[in-house]
Amino acid sequence: MTHEPPDSTGPTFELSTKGVTARAQQRGSEFVVLAGSAARAQVANSYEQYVSPGYRAHRERLIADGELQADEATGELRFVRDTAFGGSTEAGCVVAGRMANGLRDWSFRAPDGSKTTHGDWLDELASTSQTPIFTLKTEHLMARAQMREGKLVVLAGSEAKTGFFMDAGDRELKEELLAQGALTAKPDTELLEFTVDTPFESASAATGVILMRPRGGTSGWVFTDAQGNEIGYGNWMGMLSRIPPEVRRARLGFADAIEETVMPETPGHRQEILAEVISAAVPLNQILYGPPGTGKTFQVVERALAILDPALLAEHLEDRAMLKTRYDELVVAEAISFVTFHQSFGYEDFIEGIKPVMQGGQLSYRLEDGIFLESVRAAGGKLALPEGAEQQRAEVFAPATAGPDAQVWRFYVDGATSFSAVRNHCIEHGKMRIGSWNQPPKDLADISSEDLNPSQTLFRDGVRVGDVVLLAMNSDTIGAVGIVTGEYTFDPGHEPMFTTNYAHARSVKWLATGLKVSAQEVTGRRFAPPTLQRVAGASAGEVLQRLGVSRPEPQAQPSTGPRPHVLIIDEINRGNVAKIFGELITLLESEKRAGRPEALTARLPLSRRALSVPDTLYVIGTMNTADRSLTQLDTALRRRFVFHPVWPEPRVLPILEIGAEELDLRKFLYAINDRIERLLSREQVIGHAYLMGLPGTLAGVASALRERILPQLEEYFFDDWSKIREVFADQHKETHLQFVQQDTVNGEVRYRVNAAAFEHLAAFTGVYSLMNADAFPFEE
Repeated sequence: MTHEPPDSTGPTFELSTKGVTARAQQRGSEFVVLAGSAARAQVANSYEQYVSPGYRAHRERLIADGELQADEATGELRFVRDTAFGGSTEAGCVVAGRMANGLRDWSFRAPDGSKTTHGDWLDELASTSQTPIFTLKTEHLMARAQMREGKLVVLAGSEAKTGFFMDAGDRELKEELLAQGALTAKPDTELLEFTVDTPFESASAATGVILMRPRGGTSGWVFTDAQGNEIGYGNWMGMLSRIPPEVRRARLGFADAIEETVMPETPGHRQEILAEVISAAVPLNQILYGPPGTGKTFQVVERALAILDPALLAEHLEDRAMLKTRYDELVVAEAISFVTFHQSFGYEDFIEGIKPVMQGGQLSYRLEDGIFLESVRAAGGKLALPEGAEQQRAEVFAPATAGPDAQVWRFYVDGATSFSAVRNHCIEHGKMRIGSWNQPPKDLADISSEDLNPSQTLFRDGVRVGDVVLLAMNSDTIGAVGIVTGEYTFDPGHEPMFTTNYAHARSVKWLATGLKVSAQEVTGRRFAPPTLQRVAGASAGEVLQRLGVSRPEPQAQPSTGPRPHVLIIDEINRGNVAKIFGELITLLESEKRAGRPEALTARLPLSRRALSVPDTLYVIGTMNTADRSLTQLDTALRRRFVFHPVWPEPRVLPILEIGAEELDLRKFLYAINDRIERLLSREQVIGHAYLMGLPGTLAGVASALRERILPQLEEYFFDDWSKIREVFADQHKETHLQFVQQDTVNGEVRYRVNAAAFEHLAAFTGVYSLMNADAFPFEE
């Protein structure tokens, strides 16, 4: 699981009946039949009797809307675009024209050749998948936990503090655990130890018992995913709404209540961006700033397209899926670069620096360009490569054609997983890579052939420059095709994914990516499991022709004409701006760009090359203002960027119907932010994203308040709970409806989070119910 996961498609299922074949994938909570799939034109006699009226109506609607059209060649129907269904059974009924069992009728062939049905796939998830193990981040003790059947289970062996200075409810729970023997004194320490796996109703309760903190302190529970990303418990809970309902039940045992309406995304900023496009006023340098959770990074997609593909943006302004797909295509085409600033980021990472490299087992040093100089060159800027890099440049930009003797190779990256950071990196950077099979990576050039496995031998000695490579997504799907342009190199680089694995690389010129083409149709056979394998008997020319791509013609060097390029800098205020930008502080200014009347050129201090910034390079930055960092931003940089504020948009949130009553999330968020702005500042309000991507139920909102918003308020107010009470208007509510209750014990004022209040709708509506209706800037 990842910190911002894409919708997983899983395998491609097929259904064949009466001469028609359809293909489909699970995407989020939907079962999607793929464009080009066939469906029966004439339904079976039992169709009207056994198929659900809703399914029949859906089929008729698809035909009426033109999504299912007659195929003159076959006399059957054909899907003209990817079409979403509520489940595999509904999709099966529409395709087959009869009563279908989706869990049994849809299936795919596994890499080992065995048949796996949709139901088998879900059962396999239930039996083999596990929720992650969370660790409580603290230097004082060790505690680990796991979600099971909707509860956070603290694992046996975890530690807890002694003492009872805590919420009354947590104190009683802790006393009960001690009496039961689930918690005992840990020998030779001043800590307690869990003797058995112990379930808690929430992460807040577990934290309260372990650390004696007030409820709401849940942000310390984290786990690290396969890509090395650290994910907090609250963020992980938000991800659950993206998992298909049947998979969520199988894997986590969550009740159906979590599967109700999901809250929408915000389109509020898009009209502003479109206005910039229409008026040709897109700035060269811009920064999106605002509080956390307002959608700054979300907006980057549209703002990049306003520069690179404004026609598509204008045509599909409200189609987020289309816009994101086009953005991803531009990333693969190297028209967009992305970097995140942090405290350790420096000039040598951003502009140019001397980097240590291993060559033939010897340590040497090489001058390398940073991401900014690469972006300058991508935008058509006239900048020479560092000394010694010309040969590598010729490899990348002058690929050999696939001649008559070219071989065809098939290789996997990360097996057949639906999403792989390594695979995406290979495509984006023009590489093919293989791993070290859990061994410390070593240069294959220094290892004898006897000590290499078959895939390593083929990768080093069998693959030739000019060969065709097919990137396999599974045993019968080709995801990309390219031409090998470079010999084997040992390239561990500086990224964790390569320093420990996938350090063996060859340069590739990718001719087409994002494919979903049958290997059987292109090569005449399905793919076997080995990582790298030559496709015997396949002709490179025929393979390229069947894939609809042409052989690249060799060229001396790439086109150097100006072309727009977008450099995105996330968290631009987190680094030392003066140190990172150096001479760019001057060169970035619009009037100082190459070709302008006041154009300037600087000489880089290390390579002594002349640098001028083309006016085809656009820079988009994002920054979080919660720490008041806007006021601390380098003044020279402020003057050279256009700043776009991105504030919370409560109006995009829904009004939830809960029982016979309503919970107006617009008013709820507006009231909270109105008080935060008065007590702190506008830069520290709560973004609308905190209440999005969640189940549209009281439990979903309670989870967001408890796991996302409350910890943020603790940080804002430095644990001043009297101010947090004021934000929630708790002083005006009945005691049992107060999120934060205030007590006086022996003359000392104490506060505790009232877990019971999160179960009452009146506790939420009480946040805004006393405000005048005229105070809200949106219609009733």
